[in-house]
Amino acid sequence: MNPQNISSRKFTVFMLISFLAAYIPIVLAGFMYAKGNTILFMLLFRIVAVAFPFLAVIIARLPLKKIGFGLKCRFKYIIAALIGPQILSWIGAAIYFIIFPGSFKLGFDAFTATLPSDLASVFDSIDPFVYLVVMTIMSLTIIPVSQIIPSLGEEAGWRGVMYPFLKNKLGKTIGRILGGALWGIWHWPLVIIGGYFYGREYPGYPVLGPIVICISLILFGIVIDYLYEKTNSIWVASVAHAAMNAASMPMLLISGSSDSNMAVFGPTGFALIPLIPVLIAAVILSLKKETIKEAK
Repeated sequence: MNPQNISSRKFTVFMLISFLAAYIPIVLAGFMYAKGNTILFMLLFRIVAVAFPFLAVIIARLPLKKIGFGLKCRFKYIIAALIGPQILSWIGAAIYFIIFPGSFKLGFDAFTATLPSDLASVFDSIDPFVYLVVMTIMSLTIIPVSQIIPSLGEEAGWRGVMYPFLKNKLGKTIGRILGGALWGIWHWPLVIIGGYFYGREYPGYPVLGPIVICISLILFGIVIDYLYEKTNSIWVASVAHAAMNAASMPMLLISGSSDSNMAVFGPTGFALIPLIPVLIAAVILSLKKETIKEAK
């Protein structure tokens, strides 16, 4: 979206709805996650809360069509959106397991720890290796596609409105950093109340987790925003967002729940050590964009 279409007044309305209004279902989702009620958590967060940034665009009377609903772009960017965040996350996980080889444990402990007991018992008769292969394939195909619409709810607001406004006011780099930090803050009730992403046993709880989620979304946000700028398609950004989330699913099968105190360090892509390749990619893409801009 052209930032000239986003007035300060409309941006204020957008932010109030995206954050203050959305915090109601997000806080409730945090409590549901803490209680182990996965179904209500998914309903409140993955369906209700993620719709608020999209609704905020409409209520603030911002030109929704201008955020880019077309898909006229080079196919390589669609592929990059689908597998790029996942490759970065997997490389990061490999770095984590090289540093902490004792944390590698193929099984369902960490995965079933996030599920109600009645659902967790279903996995007792399943081969974890077979399931890991299936989940890896699904994370590259079915899962990101199935999550495009929920991701679109956020992307319409973040990459479609928030990032363009902040980059116009503060410059591309600072705008992206602040935008990613705000994106992370949007998730804080889940991290603090629900123990989402990192649990409650990591060093520095409950302060370090909220900081790490901001760092991770600043870095992933730069990658996603780069793809959005190159394609002007909110669908490509949504695919990258969905792929980022999907990459964490196989990781839960190769790290035991006994290492939950290490969750803030790895192995998922939202943790500190696996963010190393994302950091490198974010720096390279930021420098590349600046070089292109100067050349013009």
